[in-house]
Amino acid sequence: MLPHLESIPVDILSQIAFFTVSSTPFNGLGAVLQLLLCSRCIHDALSLTSCPQLYARVFRTRFDLVAHLRRSKLPPPTTTNLALELQRRCTVLQRIRHHRVVDHRILPDLWTIYLMLLESDGMNESQLHFAGIAQYIRIVLKRYLGRQGVSRDDTARALAISVASLVWSHKFITNLPSEERSQMLSELRPFVLSLNVNGTRRRCPLSFNGSCNRAPQMMSGACIETKRRAPVSSLYTREYALTAPSLLSASIFLTFALKEAIALQVPKHLPPTQAVARPTERDGPTIEDFFAITRRRTPLVADSGHQIPSRESFADHTGRKMRASRSLVHDEEFYRIARRLGFPDCDTWELRSCIGLLSGTWEGTYMTSPSSFCRCPSQKSDPAVSPDFVCRQPIQCRLEEHLCFTPCVPLPSVPRNGDFGESAFRHLSMNDSNEFSEATGSSKHRYELFRPTDTSESYRNPREALDVVITGETPRRLEASWGAFIFFGRIRLSDGLVTLTRKPKYSGDEGRGTWIFEGYIHSKCSFVGRWRSFGLSERESLRGIFSLTKVEHPPSHLYCGL
Repeated sequence: MLPHLESIPVDILSQIAFFTVSSTPFNGLGAVLQLLLCSRCIHDALSLTSCPQLYARVFRTRFDLVAHLRRSKLPPPTTTNLALELQRRCTVLQRIRHHRVVDHRILPDLWTIYLMLLESDGMNESQLHFAGIAQYIRIVLKRYLGRQGVSRDDTARALAISVASLVWSHKFITNLPSEERSQMLSELRPFVLSLNVNGTRRRCPLSFNGSCNRAPQMMSGACIETKRRAPVSSLYTREYALTAPSLLSASIFLTFALKEAIALQVPKHLPPTQAVARPTERDGPTIEDFFAITRRRTPLVADSGHQIPSRESFADHTGRKMRASRSLVHDEEFYRIARRLGFPDCDTWELRSCIGLLSGTWEGTYMTSPSSFCRCPSQKSDPAVSPDFVCRQPIQCRLEEHLCFTPCVPLPSVPRNGDFGESAFRHLSMNDSNEFSEATGSSKHRYELFRPTDTSESYRNPREALDVVITGETPRRLEASWGAFIFFGRIRLSDGLVTLTRKPKYSGDEGRGTWIFEGYIHSKCSFVGRWRSFGLSERESLRGIFSLTKVEHPPSHLYCGL
């Protein structure tokens, strides 16, 4: 039989080899390897070096390629590069299946997994979930997240936490033992609070562009220059220099997902509805309001309609085209960590795709960090253990974006080493003509209201905007429940950092204070980050973390007001 196989032309032999693995898309390449072991002649004809087109074809049927081509804007990868990437991914998937965590390979393995998720239009996620990525990353976090972990590399931690946020569903998190969730939260807390292992303040970056976005006295150690480049040798990503994802942002996102496994307890003394509360002149939330908030959870990618497709669906080209938009939600995350080689650092065209995402209604919760002034004097504090957040409360806002185009002059930019959060607080004046000015009221700057589906002749690409200013307020239907606030902020176009200032809407509510929220948009529908009170000393200021979810997109017609 072997002499007959060896006499078959290589193209037909390659077709036979392809069919041996095409019917089992979630298995490895064992069938091809068995064929290679039949004889030296067949091995030489079908090896990865001699027949890369076979392995490139297998790659195209098992993994997503649309996102890579869309983002690279370069000629498609060669068959040799696709074959090498297939070999790399099959090796990683095999380690995932066997729950094998190799210390000297964990960093490149996590990079491969993370990039597969950012490029996934369905098939990449299916391969990872079928291999058991959720349990695998659970093992990785146990090994590397704790204070006694074998690795002190924050890059590995940031990647592991980011992957967990992308592959864990709320059901998976809820099914985790409560002790394990509590242990994971305690191990995440130092990164969320920017604390070192000994309890002192650590420097944990929120910014991606290497600039400090707040003054040291406002939030000590909140941002450092982050110029760590990833040791990724993949030819598949050869045109990019990669920077580790934000450890702080990923930790905040996963913290909320873990916290939401336990629903907020609804106070039983509250009136059932606002209709019952109004005649008694009782202000504040009702039981109905609390139930509405407890049902709102941080959206996880694994819950967004992902299902492991059947074998037939992998060959369904129409279905693949329909799924091709799934990776679009990760474009901002990819461009924040990837800098295209040969392009200047100031090129931020891709990151400007975040313009327009904030317009709409957002709801979520915030948590307050424990601070020295609110701790009981008799309470014994362990410097090695960071205390848990003291509360979880709702927050809502309806936002609009205003864009400045040439030839208009935008509001003054913030110096590279300036406090971006404080800059949003300074620019508070707006008139009926959509003109903004600094608090001093000196010069006025013309902006245009962003309209999601503007089809007029005067439409301009939002990415061409010179600056973005955000305005908003608490939806009126929620003012009686949670308080009335106005919002003002800006987007830093160099990395997509969003800064919002929240102030009481009505006079007499000044005691509620002014808060500044800073964070990034994830998956186009989540806004997570940190908040702090403004104008107070370091000891007296409040601070914490927040998670907002987009619950209502703006109408296509012109706004008639908030």
